[in-house]
Amino acid sequence: MHNIMEQISIGSVVKLKSGGPQMTVMTYGTKTEFGSILSRNVEDKEQVKCQWFEATGTLQEGHFPVTSLKLG
Repeated sequence: MHNIMEQISIGSVVKLKSGGPQMTVMTYGTKTEFGSILSRNVEDKEQVKCQWFEATGTLQEGHFPVTSLKLG
């Protein structure tokens, strides 16, 4: 079985392992100390920036460690 880092790409639908809404991967890479994504190298899939809609329809986004996600 492939690990999650090899399966995630921009546009993938993921969920937090702990639950929550489905989210779409916008970008990935290494997170800087200021919170932005530094690179998009496949080998640097450390953090993932995702977007999702709340139940109210409000668009949200956030950064998550790849290890906290599963394909959704």
